[in-house]
Amino acid sequence: MKRIFILALVCAAVVGCQKKETTSAPSEQKTINVFVHMTQLILGDELKDESGNTYRDPNTAWLKFAAEKFTAQTGVNVSLTGYSSDGAQIKSMLQVEDPGLDVFTTGFALTNEEYARYTAPVISVSDAKTTYDSALVDTMQQVDGSVRDLQIAKGYGEAITYNEAVLKEAGYSEIPGDLATFEKMLAAIKANGVTPISMHRIENWPLSTIAPFADYVAGEPGVFVKMLKEPAPFAETAPVGKTLKLYTTWKSLGYFEQEIYPDFGVAMDSVAYGKAAMMLFGSWVLPQIISRVPGGTDPNVVKFDAAPDFGKGRWIYVSPNLGWAINKGSKNIEESRQFIEFLAKDTEFIVKAGSIPTHKDAPQGAPEAFALIDQHVREGKVQQMIGMPWSQNNVDNDEVLKEANILADFKWAGLPFDALDITRPNDWTAFNAQIARQNADYDKYRKELDVSYK
Repeated sequence: MKRIFILALVCAAVVGCQKKETTSAPSEQKTINVFVHMTQLILGDELKDESGNTYRDPNTAWLKFAAEKFTAQTGVNVSLTGYSSDGAQIKSMLQVEDPGLDVFTTGFALTNEEYARYTAPVISVSDAKTTYDSALVDTMQQVDGSVRDLQIAKGYGEAITYNEAVLKEAGYSEIPGDLATFEKMLAAIKANGVTPISMHRIENWPLSTIAPFADYVAGEPGVFVKMLKEPAPFAETAPVGKTLKLYTTWKSLGYFEQEIYPDFGVAMDSVAYGKAAMMLFGSWVLPQIISRVPGGTDPNVVKFDAAPDFGKGRWIYVSPNLGWAINKGSKNIEESRQFIEFLAKDTEFIVKAGSIPTHKDAPQGAPEAFALIDQHVREGKVQQMIGMPWSQNNVDNDEVLKEANILADFKWAGLPFDALDITRPNDWTAFNAQIARQNADYDKYRKELDVSYK
């Protein structure tokens, strides 16, 4: 799968607003058009007033501030526009080489072929490895010796963002390190009348986190791609299938929300307000939930820690994030590269966006909210995991899933998960039938395409 753990770290699922923010500058200045799916970075965090009305905090528009500094330093004007995280608008502009698009955040998936066809090199791989963390560069999208999707920072991947007060009310001070105790905690939270885990099930993308969590289950990276070597990849004897079964079991026990959240913001609010205990996403969700904590409550009530040990050790992904790409049709490619490098060295912007800079010339810095997980990593309680480099295996696995008609909209996860009826939590007939279909179809098309893990 296309670096879901990364895209998920960089693909914040905030639905893009089309409002445009432009730094003030004389009309003769050159302008680069920058499109961003993380609209909170250009409009400010979503907050609620005392009446419960949502508004944007202009004091937290961190990318807007960084763009203004870039303009002051270089004389290049920056036009910032939000886009929807499905990427449809950006894909359309790329396909026609629309010069109105210069730079964009990589908040959606593109194939290696699409990167080659539609994007310009941001930096050579050799230069990137001497400028950024070399191991993380290996996981970035590369075409013909160049990086096409430059992730300018690093962050923690899929883990647990939680409300400490909810855990304490259930008798726990932190996320337990072992699965059995973790599940006992979920049951205690539910018994208190609080949702244990918020997912936002109205969309399928939240289930994509099953892939990186499957790596924790296996104790090794890239098991989603390694399905190519599994005889029955969705069976509970395989890592992805085992994790699917675990999530669906939690569903059968009522550990996910029973109501429908109309949008992802409401799901995040549930944790910030203590109506739910946690969310299982990457660190990108952490600053957004912290910003939603109601007035009068200490924002430090929101914590971030690793998932429990599923049997192969306790892990957390360390992955590159805050990704940027350049439209091949841009008339301002050099200025676009200049803007990306400027951001890479702007530690204040990166930290406020919830990440850690990796550029060799960037001042050191990290969000305070990472203190707990950093401590656990230093103490050896949690091991760090780095994703595998993108390879032909990713392409082949996606082709098999596509032919089996379960790649789009993460159907490979959504169909089995939804097959279990919560009104009949002990009836696994439909779930097992869906798993059997997916295994049969996957095996069929793997053989037809004549692909295997290399």
